[in-house]
Amino acid sequence: MSSTNLSKNFFRTTMLCGVFAAALASGPAAAASEVVFSSWGGSFQDALRSAMLKPAATALKVTVKEDTTNGIQDVRAQISAGAVAWDVTEQDLPSCETLKREGKLEPIDYSIVDTTGIPEGLINSHYIGFINFTKVIAYRKDVFGDKGPSNWADFWDTKKFPGKRAMHGKVNYNLEAALMADGVPMGEVYKLLATDEGKARAWSKLAEIAPKVTVWYRGGSQSAQLLRDGEVDMIHMGHNRVESVMGSGIDVAYAFDGGTMDIDCLLVPKGAPNKANAMRLINQLLSAKSQARLAMAMPLGPVNAGAFDTGIIPKETAIKVNTHPSNYDKQLLVDPNFYIGQLGELTEKFDTLIQQ
Repeated sequence: MSSTNLSKNFFRTTMLCGVFAAALASGPAAAASEVVFSSWGGSFQDALRSAMLKPAATALKVTVKEDTTNGIQDVRAQISAGAVAWDVTEQDLPSCETLKREGKLEPIDYSIVDTTGIPEGLINSHYIGFINFTKVIAYRKDVFGDKGPSNWADFWDTKKFPGKRAMHGKVNYNLEAALMADGVPMGEVYKLLATDEGKARAWSKLAEIAPKVTVWYRGGSQSAQLLRDGEVDMIHMGHNRVESVMGSGIDVAYAFDGGTMDIDCLLVPKGAPNKANAMRLINQLLSAKSQARLAMAMPLGPVNAGAFDTGIIPKETAIKVNTHPSNYDKQLLVDPNFYIGQLGELTEKFDTLIQQ
């Protein structure tokens, strides 16, 4: 780690300690009427604020204070410093599972948090699913018309579907896609990846397409730019980003079949100063109406299926949402357990493969 990064981390930890100290100084009465929530910032957090956080504050009669997170290291830093400033934070799924295994999370109080409408696979003892997003195969209709690649076998078929391709420049999602391209049913993907033979099969299949990938993109904004500007003809990218491209007037198409669905989850760091309010806030954020409002503000999938029964999401919009009942089972829900403990090794091998 560079000295610059060390300085940034020191500054951030010091700042968080200051927040915690200020909360202590304000006394129990003030703490009882507030809760601190942390997410990713930017336009996404703006949407969270209007769709979820402000209505939750009104319903709970508490002050919801906000911060932003850079990921798992922020949670670890607060706990290591004995200065936990956040009551609830949103993190990606592998981070949630990793922090749970490290003993850094409070258990979710399911006597307060109502899980009605939330799939069982998104409910964990120490964290719970919050939003769903899916990477799908998208293509430009000016190249393929209405008959573009609709599954992973098609994406791999450069004779039937010639053209410039782009894929996510991280190992995540790509080994899964490779096995599906090789004919493995979605339900068998992670069982196979748990074996040496399965991983070897995935790497072999990925090696077939790697030389034919024009761009290995690194970020969501880059993926949207590639598709929008016609730099690629087909791409594996977030469905919310595809929707943004479509919204700009570009004629593109996608389907959820074989999509790789991932989630962000909500957790309460160990030692959170306002645990009771944390559970109450989580319960509000997962309510059907709250989830529906966010789905209307951002093209992301509600984890609570009840969102589609609130009347907030129009029917013509609902069928385009990745977690709508008509779409959900078409997608592979990413299993964070596969990557934990071997992500570094898999990443190194992946980087070597795509650089050849």
